Amino acid sequence: MDIQSVKLDLLVWLANLQDPQLLKQLLEFRKQNEKNGKEQELKPMSREELIARALESEKAFEAGEVIDIDELAKEYGIE
Repeated sequence: MDIQSVKLDLLVWLANLQDPQLLKQLLEFRKQNEKNGKEQELKPMSREELIARALESEKAFEAGEVIDIDELAKEYGIE
């Protein structure tokens, strides 16, 4: 199942959801998720940090320390 299919499935599920407690939990999760994303945006990376991160990623790639996207999707139940 691709990402768009998963999103559509979740939208249909959410549209039919009647449990107020679960809706409250989902809203709280959304707030936390958005808060975390904004906090990361507020601290830009320096040039040196960006270069170090890129070099570390290249080393990991060359060492074969990668996960195939299909394997990752399977691990998280998104097929």
